[in-house]
Amino acid sequence: MKSIAPLGIRCLVLLFILSGWLCVYSTQAAPSQDPLQGHLIKKPGLFKSLTEPPCSYCSTENRKGFVDGIDRVLAWIRAAHNGGAIPLRHFLSGPRVINDTYGLFFFDADGGYVSAFKKDYGYEFYGWLNGVMIVKGPDGTLWSALSGVALDGPKKGQRLERIPNFMTEWGYWLMLHPESTAYNLYDGKKYFVTDLPQELSREAKESMGQGDSRLQPLAPVLGVELGGKSKAFPLNPNQERACYTDEFGGTAFAVFWYKPTQSAVAFKSHLDGRKLTFYADDISPETAPFKDKETGTRWTLAGRAVDGPLKGKELEWVPGVQCRWYAWAATYPETEVFRTITQ
Repeated sequence: MKSIAPLGIRCLVLLFILSGWLCVYSTQAAPSQDPLQGHLIKKPGLFKSLTEPPCSYCSTENRKGFVDGIDRVLAWIRAAHNGGAIPLRHFLSGPRVINDTYGLFFFDADGGYVSAFKKDYGYEFYGWLNGVMIVKGPDGTLWSALSGVALDGPKKGQRLERIPNFMTEWGYWLMLHPESTAYNLYDGKKYFVTDLPQELSREAKESMGQGDSRLQPLAPVLGVELGGKSKAFPLNPNQERACYTDEFGGTAFAVFWYKPTQSAVAFKSHLDGRKLTFYADDISPETAPFKDKETGTRWTLAGRAVDGPLKGKELEWVPGVQCRWYAWAATYPETEVFRTITQ
């Protein structure tokens, strides 16, 4: 009996050590399911959001002379007063987030995009995840500024709803819709004008993952979401105007690309039950550079028919964001890439 007891104790000790080692091993080996782990850099408070800036009209604000014709703007469409435009230098480059009646707007200077969602309040800049901007909602939920998907917090898994929009220039938008909405610039001193960053921020670089080599990281694309799928359309800098046609997610659509204003936007090809075949028309005026083969109607970048049998009609906007490839690929790793260009 004396020889058995020490042996039993030694076995128990050995089992205890072994079980502890297994617990440690399994804890270390288990992959994390937290989408925020790995490449998140937190900088809450770095930028101060702008909430409900007073409104005016584009024509009124243009007369003040504070916005240059080539200033980049986010234009929202399909709304009262034919939508509106937000000059990035004056209202988004500094705050990065606007909480407003017209919408919720996020500017990611690194990812090269502005995303626009239905109106909401209490959002603020939070940091970077894989080089892409993260915002925090009023209840602490963390959202992807690009996809509008809640990554962590009380609303995890939910999605913000996009509103129709596209990127263009102040002068070009004024040609299309001088009567549309703009924010009041007052005497030009109320809001601090912030030049658009020309280089990626250190934090964006540090938070980036390995990247997707199918395109160059900073290549401009229009990322489109339809039917639970995503596709990136590379924007050809050598084409003055182009129309890329495609169908996926059960929907046929056309991507309009206009180089002079660096603008890309997608619209559904069906209108009133009829499929239209769009193309870029080299001899059409700059205000309406696209036509459809079926009727010869001319269409603007805002998807409005301004000349021809369908004059007055509007195309249905397809959810998309004009951004840099690395940002789209990091947010939508399963994305397809459009390869065949159909004019």
